[in-house]
Order: sequence, then structure tokens, then C-alpha cells
Amino acid sequence: MKPLNHNNPEEALKLIREMENLAGLPAYDLEDRDDIKVNIRLNENVGPARFKPDPLIPGGFMANSLTIRAMKPDIFVLGNSVDELVRDYDCQCGEQFDLQFWKLCPFCARDIKPE
Repeated sequence: MKPLNHNNPEEALKLIREMENLAGLPAYDLEDRDDIKVNIRLNENVGPARFKPDPLIPGGFMANSLTIRAMKPDIFVLGNSVDELVRDYDCQCGEQFDLQFWKLCPFCARDIKPE
């Protein structure tokens, strides 16, 4: 199987649709899904690639400007886990992060180099 292009949400959705359980049935019912929007508020005191609960917005979070800029707008969470789409990336800055969540390095803002 070729590596998933984590910058293409349609490709990720296609892969999810193709996943099967041990009985050969679809692993996930995408018709019975929950679309969740999370409110993120700017707070430069939060470290890079980190989120803190927002005391002003119930269920919201705070993040710094680099983290907000680096975040992907669409993330797929399958069941209670995000393990199915994990793809670790080692940035030139020395930090490692999971490509399924970021469109650029949340620590140094470098572009992600395709492998």
C-alpha cells in the first residue's frame, strides 16, 4: 500500500472507506458520523504544538499563532483512536510530529518535505 498523502483529506476519506474489519465488512460507518468543530483561541503563552483548555470558552482550547497556522482544518478520528492514520515525521528542527494533524511544522514553521 502506498503512503497516504496526509495533505489531501479526500485521499484520507477514501482510505477510511476502504478499511475492512476481519469479517470483510466496512470497518467504519461513515454515514453515522459526528462532525465536531473545536474552538481555538489565540494565546501566545501556550507552547508550540500544544493546546490548553480555554477558561473562557467551554470545550474550547487555546494555542499560539504558529500552532494555529500549522493545524490542518480537517482531521479524521476513527472510533476512539487516531492510530489508523498515524505517520510520524522528523523535521529538520529536531522535533517529531504526526502528519495527520499538521500542514507545516508546528515547532519551527518549516514546510513538510514529501517523502
